[in-house]
Parts: sequence; structure tokens; C-alpha cells
Amino acid sequence: MDYESEQAMELEALQAIFPDDLEEFEGNLPADWPQHGKVWAININPSAEVGADEDDAEPELQAQLVFAHTPSYPDEAPCIRLRSLRGLADAELAEATGELQQHIADSMGMAMIYNLVTAAQEWLAARVAAGPAGSNTLDPEAEERRKRDEEEAARAAARAHGHAVTVESFEAWRKKFEAEQALAKAQLADGGKAADGAAAGRVTGKAWFLAQAAAGKEVSSSEGEEDGEEDTYEEEGDGEAELLEDEDEDIDYEDDDDEGLLEEYLVSKA
Repeated sequence: MDYESEQAMELEALQAIFPDDLEEFEGNLPADWPQHGKVWAININPSAEVGADEDDAEPELQAQLVFAHTPSYPDEAPCIRLRSLRGLADAELAEATGELQQHIADSMGMAMIYNLVTAAQEWLAARVAAGPAGSNTLDPEAEERRKRDEEEAARAAARAHGHAVTVESFEAWRKKFEAEQALAKAQLADGGKAADGAAAGRVTGKAWFLAQAAAGKEVSSSEGEEDGEEDTYEEEGDGEAELLEDEDEDIDYEDDDDEGLLEEYLVSKA
């Protein structure tokens, strides 16, 4: 058998049947794969006969069959690998691969890649029909991708539309705004009063006394006391006491003549 011709004719048939899904594979390969010719990949969706609608957006489950011809294919088994493109766990891929290996064993000696693709489609369709209850495992990576997509969609919607304003949220904002405005006005008023008080501050008693002394004016005890200068009041009080004592010494209180006493007092005051 001319293996190379058989393999070339099978590839031409596959390209005609899967013009959009068959492509050369450029990813990582298992180390035990023989280096013979090119490696190909076919994207596999659930078969339309079992209920998949071609007009639907994305199928719940999607796989990719990676294959390569071996030197003696089809008398020798091809190299195959099933990869998950959407929603399949490793355990499910292993289960599907086991079924494909059984088809390979039954198809030795003839071209079989198309039959393997059909078997994978039927397996995916049965899994979709069974629903979540038909699978005991979940693909952690697929579940993580789904959660990330949902979170990103929620963030995008929040950025596009913002946060909805309700009566309660607006009322809370209004009360907070009015409280902040009242606090700002109170602080402004207190600052103005402090500035006015500093500008209109009274002259201290000491400063007033020094100014009067420099002008050559006499300062009475009542004026000093009014300005809060206790020291000045005490000094002037002592001076008046001494003056009264001197005056008392000049007065003769033993004189019986009231008129003479009055005259003497007036003279001493003059």
C-alpha cells in the first residue's frame, strides 16, 4: 500500500468536508509522537442531528481533535489527542479519548479520521443532552474563566451606567451635604469673630500708663484701676496715705476754735 498517497487523499477529503475547522496545529505535542509529516487539528462541536443549532452563538461544550499520520497509517494507528476548547474537564476528555481509541481499533486498515470526528461529535452531543447532571466533574479552568467573564461583564456594566440613584441614597447624600455646608459656615463665622476681636483689642493698662507718663500727665488711682494695673493702684494708694498723714500732722486738732481750725486746714490745702 502506498501510505503517503492514502494519507494525502484523506487530507484532501477532510479539507473539503471541514473547510473552516481543519487547520495545521502549531501547539505543543506529547514527547512520544513520531515526527512524520504535519500535525492537524479539527474543531468539534456537538452534532446537529442531536439538537445543536448552527445558528446558536457558542456551544456549551467544544473540543479539538489533534491528529497526525504515522508512517504506516492506516495499517498503523494514528496519533490523536483530544483537547477542551469549552466546558470539558480532564476526566471527561479521558473518557472521550477512550471511546476514540476503541473506534481506532475497529477501523484499522482504512482511513478513519472522519469517523473519529463523527464519534467525538456524538459524544459531545450526548454530554450536552445529559446536562450538568450527566457529568460528575467540572472543568476548573472553564469554571474559572466563566467567573472571570461574569465579573468583567458586571464591572463593564457598572462603568457604562454608573450606580443607580434611589430616594434613600439621594436623601442620605442631601443630609450629609447640608451638614458639611453648616459646618463650613460655622467655622467661617468663628474665624471672622476672632479676626475682629484681635483687630479691636484694647490697649493694656501698662501701655496706657506709660503713654500717659510720657505725655507728662498725672494718672489717678481710679484710672489705673480701670485699666487693670494693680501695681499702679497700690503705688498711688501708698502715696495718698502718706499725703494724708502729712496733712494730719499739720492740723492741730486740740484747737477749740472751729473757725481757726477750718482756716488752718484751708491754708494747708492751698
